[in-house]
Amino acid sequence: MSELQTPERRSFPSTWQALTLADISEKITDGSHQSPRPQSVGKFMCSVKDMTYDRFDLSGSKLISVDDYELLVRQGCQPKKGDILISKDGANCLDLIFVYDQDEELVLLSSIAIVRLLPGYIPKYVSYFLLSPDCQYVMRNNYVSGSAIPRVVLKDFRKVPILVPPPAEQASIASTLSSFDDKINLLQRQNKTLEAMSEALFRHRCLESISDSWEERPLSSIARFLNGLACQKYPPGNDLEKLPVLKIRELSSGISENSDWATDQVKPDYIVEAGDVIFAWSASLMVKIWDGERCVLNQHLFKVTSDEFPKWFYLLWCKHHLAEFISISSSHATTMGHIKRSDLDAAIVLIPTAGELKELSKQMEPLLDKQIANAKQIKSLEKLRDTLLPKLMSGEARVSF
Repeated sequence: MSELQTPERRSFPSTWQALTLADISEKITDGSHQSPRPQSVGKFMCSVKDMTYDRFDLSGSKLISVDDYELLVRQGCQPKKGDILISKDGANCLDLIFVYDQDEELVLLSSIAIVRLLPGYIPKYVSYFLLSPDCQYVMRNNYVSGSAIPRVVLKDFRKVPILVPPPAEQASIASTLSSFDDKINLLQRQNKTLEAMSEALFRHRCLESISDSWEERPLSSIARFLNGLACQKYPPGNDLEKLPVLKIRELSSGISENSDWATDQVKPDYIVEAGDVIFAWSASLMVKIWDGERCVLNQHLFKVTSDEFPKWFYLLWCKHHLAEFISISSSHATTMGHIKRSDLDAAIVLIPTAGELKELSKQMEPLLDKQIANAKQIKSLEKLRDTLLPKLMSGEARVSF
């Protein structure tokens, strides 16, 4: 990555300015360095763990008393709409940056930086610039400290170099990139709705409205649970015949530059394609439809397939038993919890008659197919956005304004 340049050294349009975050900010601060006692009711106090890519998920947020909340508001720990919020401490250091626009009353802990811009600077533009590869490179290589818990000292945010176009161009760049994120957000919300519909229909038809004619079988008998390879034993022989390795980390966060590689000359069964059902049976147990690029299945993951039953059926039965499997895994006195094949044997599945399964599939398959299609479109939009982002932020690509 040595070819990356800082914004001060890169050539840029003559109408742009090379400034620092301090130059364009009214205020750069963070949340509370003290954590009040939690309450069962009260006001929200948020930390990095509550951040998503564009907002706070308050479903698991800590509640504090109204008195503590009002004290922290007076201390400047409450974000205002238009503030840029940055994850500055922890595993997600600098990963999460967004412009705050929520209506809920909340205050922040010190793991989140608050940047309030001066008039004339567009928060959306600046947040995208902070997420751009060049700016991330500068921040991570100059300002991140701590090996166990990465963090950025608040004063170092003031030094971050920013390329600033005229306001109209800032707004146009932000609008162009936001159009991608808005579409991605719409598709993600649609998929959550489709998933909820599928699970509600499954619960009603396969758990609550069963008949005596339905057969009981173990989960292990309705699908093939193929454990992955020890991929370190299958290194790539060259740069052409290789694929990224799908581990638990990638199942959660996607393929990245930190992912391992393996040869693509493995048995086809161990190749994972978008739309495959993947079951993490060790450590962080989860069941997901893979929505990333072609890759090689690593150990500790099952690729779940069936020649007898449709994908929606074995996917939802795996999800149904997941809470039970997590409980089994956490009860194991090991450093890394897991489930065994015998746990799959013990998990019971209710099998409808052939006619009922066919009728159910007419309802369930379109819901799952739409989720998979949306996931593929999301990945395509993310790739386009991520390709365009550095070009717009350097002035290499220009937009009308």
